[in-house]
Amino acid sequence: MNLKKLLNPKGTNLWLLISNVGWNMVWAIGALIIAYVSLRNIKNATTMTQLVLLVSAFVGPFLGGWLCGWSAADGRGPTYGVIGSLSSTVIFLIALVPVGGILGVLVAVAALVGGLNGGLVSLRRSSRG
Repeated sequence: MNLKKLLNPKGTNLWLLISNVGWNMVWAIGALIIAYVSLRNIKNATTMTQLVLLVSAFVGPFLGGWLCGWSAADGRGPTYGVIGSLSSTVIFLIALVPVGGILGVLVAVAALVGGLNGGLVSLRRSSRG
């Protein structure tokens, strides 16, 4: 898979791409709000909150990449997933790196990997096996 082709939005459905970026932004902001509220209200919930934040950072872009890639059915699913997950990656980096350091980087990488995996799952399999 060529990185230049992966990040090139030419030939994709622009509305699906924009909707995936919006989905990832809403998902990331919602996950951060829930994490901050749970850290504030529940004592000794740091480890569980970090784990839930990491899993939600993967699942949201995964669902967005899979749904947009499946809806487009143009064989560019990984492009939808990666470009869409870049918005949540930036939000996680801005919100978590100054506070959590390595946790912010891990959550951002989980978001990128989730988008890529969702896009890869949306690709059609060939009938040859």
